Amino acid sequence: MSAIAPSKGSKVVAYAVLTIAAVAALFPIFWTLSTSIKNRVDSFAIPPTFFDFEPTWANYRNLFGDDLFVRFLVNTVIVTVVSTMMSLVIGSMTAYALARTRRFRGRRALEASLIVVRAMPGIVLMIPLFRLVLTLGLFDNIWVMCLVYATVNLPFTVWVMTSFIDQIPYDLEESALVDGAGRWSVLFRVVLPVAAPGLAATGIFVALLAWNEFLIPVVIADVNAKVLPVFIAGFISARTLDWGPMAAASSLAIIPIALLTVAMQRKLVAGLSQGALKE
Repeated sequence: MSAIAPSKGSKVVAYAVLTIAAVAALFPIFWTLSTSIKNRVDSFAIPPTFFDFEPTWANYRNLFGDDLFVRFLVNTVIVTVVSTMMSLVIGSMTAYALARTRRFRGRRALEASLIVVRAMPGIVLMIPLFRLVLTLGLFDNIWVMCLVYATVNLPFTVWVMTSFIDQIPYDLEESALVDGAGRWSVLFRVVLPVAAPGLAATGIFVALLAWNEFLIPVVIADVNAKVLPVFIAGFISARTLDWGPMAAASSLAIIPIALLTVAMQRKLVAGLSQGALKE
């Protein structure tokens, strides 16, 4: 049975809806970028000016001249990369065990707990987390931040990677096992290379969660382990709000994760498509 071709009117409506959605999604980014190159007077203008102003790079020069901004940027990169790698390594191994061990006592409870833990409001964990970190003398430690980030994002990683590994034919693993490969070899040489698009897609989402995390560093970090989201929020005070520097810092914070997404675009699309084809 042949598919019905869409009419010209439906195409126009579809393109119009997509255009409106694209403008709505990109407008906040455009506003942030334009505000980042405005002086203080133009940034507080009402109604706001988007084109009729004298651009200035003073906000960016001041940021890069601030040692704290550079330190917090490096902290954010370290915490994001390390915690994402930890989540992917541990989460992939756990997902493989769940996907290939179909029947064991407590499987359903374990899978449900992953969803419950991920859905739990983060503020619920902050008081015990703060007390624990403070008692152990690990407050304001960047490596503790990496561990906490990885732990918080681990349920999401396991949940997503399990669905990807479930789609890999078990025949591939049986062939490797017959040839004498062990379980570790099968996981790292057969399963994960085949699941590479799903691994890349999961890694990007986990990196986004880690890069944008705000609550955890507010609670367990001070100067040494502070990250960009907390630094950007510092431009909001009881008396004023520095729109220009805050927009400049936000623009710089967008660039690394945007470049990562563009660089991994093909694998991201392949991974999302693979995840949508679950039987």
